Amino acid sequence: MGINTSFCWCFILVLLWFQSQGCLEEERAALLQIKDSMGSYLSSAFSNWYVKECCDWEGVVCDPSQTRIQRIFFPHLRSDDSEPWFPNATLFAEFKDLRELELPGNHIGGFISIQAFKKLKHLRKLNLRDNSIQNGSNLWWGKYLSLYNLDLSGNKLQGNFPDSLCANLFLRELILSRNNLFGSINSCLGNMISLRLLDLSENQFNGSFPSLLISNLTNIESLVLSSNEFQGMISLCVFANLSRLSELDISFNHLEVETEMMSPSCSPSFRLSTLSLGGCNVKKIYPWMFHNITSELWLSNNNLTGPFISNFQNITSKLTILDISDNFLRGTLPEDINLNFSELRHLDLSGNSFNGNLPVFFTDQLQMLDLSNNQFQGEIPYSIKSNMSCLLYLGLSQNNLTGDLFPKNSSLPNLRWLHLNNNRLSGTFPYALSKSMKLRFIDIQNNELSGELSSYLPVLPKLKILILRGNQFEGQLPVKICQMRDLHLLDLSENDLSGDIPDCVDNVTSWLGRSENAVGYLPDGSRNGFVFTVKGRRLIFKGELLSFLMGVDVSCNRLAGKIPIQMTRLKGIRILNVSNNLLTGQIPSSLVNLENLESLDLSHNNFFGVLPHELVGLPFLENFNVSFNNLSGMIPIANQFGTFLNDSYLGNPDLCGQPLSIKCNGSTETPPIYARAEKSVSIMYFAVLIGLFFIVICLE
Repeated sequence: MGINTSFCWCFILVLLWFQSQGCLEEERAALLQIKDSMGSYLSSAFSNWYVKECCDWEGVVCDPSQTRIQRIFFPHLRSDDSEPWFPNATLFAEFKDLRELELPGNHIGGFISIQAFKKLKHLRKLNLRDNSIQNGSNLWWGKYLSLYNLDLSGNKLQGNFPDSLCANLFLRELILSRNNLFGSINSCLGNMISLRLLDLSENQFNGSFPSLLISNLTNIESLVLSSNEFQGMISLCVFANLSRLSELDISFNHLEVETEMMSPSCSPSFRLSTLSLGGCNVKKIYPWMFHNITSELWLSNNNLTGPFISNFQNITSKLTILDISDNFLRGTLPEDINLNFSELRHLDLSGNSFNGNLPVFFTDQLQMLDLSNNQFQGEIPYSIKSNMSCLLYLGLSQNNLTGDLFPKNSSLPNLRWLHLNNNRLSGTFPYALSKSMKLRFIDIQNNELSGELSSYLPVLPKLKILILRGNQFEGQLPVKICQMRDLHLLDLSENDLSGDIPDCVDNVTSWLGRSENAVGYLPDGSRNGFVFTVKGRRLIFKGELLSFLMGVDVSCNRLAGKIPIQMTRLKGIRILNVSNNLLTGQIPSSLVNLENLESLDLSHNNFFGVLPHELVGLPFLENFNVSFNNLSGMIPIANQFGTFLNDSYLGNPDLCGQPLSIKCNGSTETPPIYARAEKSVSIMYFAVLIGLFFIVICLE
């Protein structure tokens, strides 16, 4: 008996040994062909694919026996500017035991031999998000596959909700957000009772809200239908019997949502974690929201009215996020608002009509506080300045706040974003911000700050945007700015600064065009952009527009001296405004090195000499102004300079040529580009005359 048992164990071990000889050769070959079919890919991709055993390759997971591949995960391996990739589905069909296939962010335009996916009988998860797939009609394999998770978000899918998709009766997660799907939701959706997560947000679905279909999804846990074109009036009673529902987002459609759920037939059976009803014409907040919602309540852009206390009196909530911005709420806030909301991490009350003093007490766990665009008055409470060590974002702009910004003993060590613009705050620049070394964004424009800026401005190594426009700062431009190497935008306009422009400006690496773009300045959920002058207009910048902004505005001061040669090396900037100062000297021809420049304003200074013809080599220049200087000579008219109007050149009596009505005479100094042209013409005529002379001699 003992011998037989030993023999059996040996036999099993031998079998296991043979089964653990590494991944199958046909699967290894298929992986290599998939890699080759990508064409171009990032240098960091497939970093360890030189080893023989493909089960150890990056992005590949095999079964416990290390024989068959069960998961392929190739995220964002191709660059954004690469050509669309059309992988052959037959290569993936080689992986007979594949459970999960994830290819997000690879600029996939579609698949060749798409029907081959039907052979993947064990496939449970398919992730193709953030690609470029337009035709989704052949991606719904219905009864052929038993998918649990399907993610096609962030593609370019068009058309109606597909019928064939409803055949996936085992589907638990369906994500089709950020596409171009339209029409009404197919009634067959109500048969997909296994769904736990459904996300159809950011499409163009329209018609009446599919209340009946949704009520059939009894296993649904997360329902996201925001940013579509659904319309009509609905009641939250529609969702009352969805006992597993934890996240509901129907914001920003064309709905009017009734939030009362007081009748016995409409008592909510769920305990929501997140409720998002932004832009749903909600008129009242009911107490059940604070008892049945445990984490996030988003109610921005509605018709909430009345005083704050009437909505929240005697409320004790465990909410971590409360957003009631852009409504019509008024009145004062309770001093001890932390007693009502002791767990808050994110509080946004911006865009209402609250008045009175700011609350004295906030929870010390708060990370995001936005009270901007209200009518608050008085000073900023000491508790906000000093006792909020977790605070990342502080927005108090466009109120009537007065007093000093932050005392020296203030401490906000984790602060990243500071919006205090358009108040009546006074004092010097808050040197206490030297303790906020993670700051990326400061906007304190249009206040009453004063003093020598160079004495108080600290070096903030991570700062990207600094806007101090419209204050009363004086003294020289701070040399410390040159040590903030990732600065993207500097606006010191409309102050009383004097002296020369520092010759160290080329120490700012980002202005040299050696920095990543500025996307990500403002945190998710914040609508608080900032105002900056571009091409002569005051524009509001927020969201993706930030990625295009790189510039310097020191206009309307008393700066003197010449434009330093170092400033002509700032190849990364798009906007340069030094107007309304006391600058002198000739306009440097090396400004042509600012190859990304879109707006150049040198007006209202004391520049003299000719207008450099080299500036016609700025390919993106759309706004150009040298008015009210002492320039002379002929105006260049080549390239985009032929599009600039009289206003660009007014107040220079010695300038001539188009678009001015002053014609250039023979004594007018001609810019070199024309002088060279005239010289070339003269040489050509001389050469022709010499040639004719020799021809006549030869004929004689």
